[in-house]
Amino acid sequence: MTGGYVVRSMTGFGAGAAGRDGLRAEVEIRGFNNRYLDVRLRLPPEVAGLEEELRRRVQGSAARGRVDASVKLAQEVPDAPRLEVRSSLIVEYLEAARALKRLHRLRGAMGVDQLLALPGVVQVVPAAPPAEGPASEAVREAFGGALEAFSAMRLSEGGRLASDLRARLGEIEASLARLTGEAARQPAIVADRLKERIGSLMSSAAPDPARLAQEVALLADRVDVSEEIVRLRGYLEQARETLDRPQGPVGKTLDFVMQEMNREANTVSSKSEALPVCQEALRIRSLVESIREQVQNLE
Repeated sequence: MTGGYVVRSMTGFGAGAAGRDGLRAEVEIRGFNNRYLDVRLRLPPEVAGLEEELRRRVQGSAARGRVDASVKLAQEVPDAPRLEVRSSLIVEYLEAARALKRLHRLRGAMGVDQLLALPGVVQVVPAAPPAEGPASEAVREAFGGALEAFSAMRLSEGGRLASDLRARLGEIEASLARLTGEAARQPAIVADRLKERIGSLMSSAAPDPARLAQEVALLADRVDVSEEIVRLRGYLEQARETLDRPQGPVGKTLDFVMQEMNREANTVSSKSEALPVCQEALRIRSLVESIREQVQNLE
């Protein structure tokens, strides 16, 4: 293959994980069919600044399709939340209580359980969020592993699809060979049939040979599908060239080529009255349609 490009599927999956300073990053990347490249990233706030960098890495690996990437961060050994007692606030509560007792000549004392139940005295402090530096390093490494696995799966699937398409193109070639042989016999068959019909209608007078030859030629030309066959062979060769020596993403090119092959096969079917020719044209159309369905998965 030339051009430095290999046929790839748009669908695929890759996962990666990495750890740094007690942090664990997990990344999953999924690919779906799409007309253009559409990259969607879901990042935790701690590494939101990596979005453009990660997007560029995906764009360097994929040229077409929808790519969804999700990133998760977690402490490998999670820090438990802790309770914090606000001593300064307790002092303020106690001073306020003593002032009220003096002012209104009240009795009584506040116990520990009463103090801890006062608003704001006890707070639950969550674990500290992951540090930005180690988190970014872990995400970069995990993302690289996921992207590598994602690309490998797309490459493997693309190779499988390309092999399947080559087999179907081989079936089209065989059908086209049969069609060519049948079509080559049709002008002579049509001419003989026309001569017989004219002869039976004009048994009392011989037809003008020149006029008869002209009518036969016109009718034979109307059922001649040699131009369509030439174009079908040309498109078949173009499809193989696209698969065997891709210069870049092949999906759109192959889809267009299959549209044109379907158009030519349809013309053959409509022009010819011979059943064998029509049967082969319909078989080619069926194969072309199956190829078009497969092509939708290629980048």
